[in-house]
Amino acid sequence: MIGCILTGHGSFAPGMMGAVEMIAGPQELFEVIPFREEEALEAFEGKMTQALENLSLAEGIVIFTDLLGGTPFRTAMLAASGKEQVQVIAGTNLPILIEGSGLRQAFDSVEDFIPAILAIGKDGLMHATLDLTDVSAAEDEEEGI
Repeated sequence: MIGCILTGHGSFAPGMMGAVEMIAGPQELFEVIPFREEEALEAFEGKMTQALENLSLAEGIVIFTDLLGGTPFRTAMLAASGKEQVQVIAGTNLPILIEGSGLRQAFDSVEDFIPAILAIGKDGLMHATLDLTDVSAAEDEEEGI
């Protein structure tokens, strides 16, 4: 199974993980590392290193970060540097985490897992609209009878 680390600014990671577990249930081989404003960078880096060690038995690790270029992302990239089976994704959303939490059991390499979950994350973004013109016309007709 692919191991996962979820990190981001403030309560992003714990909040997203709470939503994942509410929908998909408790997760194994899944670490959550929030980056708090008052936290020293060295302490955050130490937590990242420890999480990677905790997941050393996984068949690869994906580190999900909130934002490209932020401290959690940069720390993840440095931690993954030189580790072939550790990959980093920026711009994490709830669809990628929920679907990925189930799919990761079916993959034995992060190289195959990454394209599958990136497609899910991209498909989870859309601009939804609600067209009420037909509803309004039907209501107007009913009021006239």
